[in-house]
Amino acid sequence: MIIWKKKLVTYSVMAVMLISLLVVAGCGAKEQTSQGAKNGNDVKTYYVGTRGTYKPYTYVDDKEQLTGFDIEILKEVEKRNKDIKFEFKTMSIESGFVALEAKQIDLIANQMVHNSDRDTKYLFTKEANNVKDTQLVVKKDRNDIKTIDDLRGKVVAVVPTSPNYRELKKYNETAEPKIKFLLTDKGAAETLNMVASGRADASADNKLTMREVNETLNYGLKAVGENLTPIPTFYILRNDEDSAQLANKIDATLREMKKDGTLKNLSEKFLEGDYTVPSTTK
Repeated sequence: MIIWKKKLVTYSVMAVMLISLLVVAGCGAKEQTSQGAKNGNDVKTYYVGTRGTYKPYTYVDDKEQLTGFDIEILKEVEKRNKDIKFEFKTMSIESGFVALEAKQIDLIANQMVHNSDRDTKYLFTKEANNVKDTQLVVKKDRNDIKTIDDLRGKVVAVVPTSPNYRELKKYNETAEPKIKFLLTDKGAAETLNMVASGRADASADNKLTMREVNETLNYGLKAVGENLTPIPTFYILRNDEDSAQLANKIDATLREMKKDGTLKNLSEKFLEGDYTVPSTTK
């Protein structure tokens, strides 16, 4: 009888120990899951393609940090949406579209504008982040170019993905003699260099970028003529369900930023004026 009681006590102790181990293991599993969420499992990382050489919209500052108007807007979107994280990758815009289709990036931030080809293939945010003005750019000592008509028979440096190129190509359909195009995918920094070095007679560039490049590199250029058509700019994404959800969040945040003045403040900081609305100056 005594032996049986001893065995019963032993079995009871073993059962209690086993239950305790199972409870501890269960708690550990719950703790691990909770810790995983805290470590960022509930945060979606989106990769952003941007040129990084298009000041003041996207560029690397003196501290080797990527910044600029387009970039800081997305950083503010990230700040206001805790389930979003953006990682930036610098690349040409042509490479950006390839990367977007290959799902290597999720959106392009580089003053992107609508056109018929893009509208059929990609998804745009609905809220414009700003409206940019474009002017013809020539050397300061040239007075023979003031309008598009003056470009006939001359060499114009342009980026093939830019709305300026599309506008000039359309004009060229009836122009005689034709405008000669010098194409580059390196952005305004290169088109302006082509004008400054004499390889091109003119370019059609965003006047803020022209001012920045001209002052920094002392190119001796000037903007001439009236502003070309004001162009609203957006972010471009893949046309799928996940991208649509991200676009909706960006749009909702942009509306908040417009309402509380944050977007205007960023425009004044980086663009030295409120370019969130169309310019009326010529």
